[in-house]
Amino acid sequence: MDQQEHIHIISAGDSIHKTYPAVLKDLRTVTHTFIFAEKEVYTNSSRDDTQKRMWKCAIRDAIDEVNTISLSRNISCALVCIDAATFDSIRDPVLGILSDHPDARYSFDISAGSKRLSLGLFSMSLWVEGDSYYAFGNSPTRRVPVPTLPTKNLPANPYYLVILTILFRGQEHGKEASTLVPKETLFNETKVWQIPVRDTGEGTAGQDLSPVAFCRLISTLIRWNLIREETDPGNDQEKLYSITPDGELALFVYSARMKKRSVASTPGLS
Repeated sequence: MDQQEHIHIISAGDSIHKTYPAVLKDLRTVTHTFIFAEKEVYTNSSRDDTQKRMWKCAIRDAIDEVNTISLSRNISCALVCIDAATFDSIRDPVLGILSDHPDARYSFDISAGSKRLSLGLFSMSLWVEGDSYYAFGNSPTRRVPVPTLPTKNLPANPYYLVILTILFRGQEHGKEASTLVPKETLFNETKVWQIPVRDTGEGTAGQDLSPVAFCRLISTLIRWNLIREETDPGNDQEKLYSITPDGELALFVYSARMKKRSVASTPGLS
């Protein structure tokens, strides 16, 4: 089976050669890299002062270094020069890449470049269902959390919030990695919560939660990238669950919405 193409698009800046190796280490599957730069970077003007000339040279050098890194890893690399950082000038080349690689996975590094260029690429990442990453200074590369569902729809079944809350509370303060909760433990803790009786479409909340209904809830939360499922290294029949950064953010956004409304929240959410 052929490897899926992975297109990585970078907004050009003078530090991209520093963040690029870190992104490649995290993503691992990049097959094509495209660097978007404004034509001004490659245009010398008599009106440029010394600082601006140095700035342009630094970006060009960084682009050359990204190309060298790509070649050393058998990743194709191409420069895309745009006339100006307007949305149309960013949109059209991205759509051209999409036409040539319709089945590829897409990722974007929006750490560098002008604000207009980075924002334009971030907007296009949403339309092509790509992930955007950023890294400022010496900070590690991070993915920009984008919800796969409207957060306002999260309370459609109160058990979604219950499961997220249990996993969120299972984290230890100051611990970077989320605590892994066994499936049976998560099920037992979820079903004892007092939920008002109403039809949710995935089982009736407030009545006994069945294992089948619980599995449907878990599958949905995984699909929305709000929780993560792993196999227990010591028992390949045991599934372990943790909340993702997107799941944490979904809880925070939900709580913020509830503070502005006189609506009773899910028990235990405050």
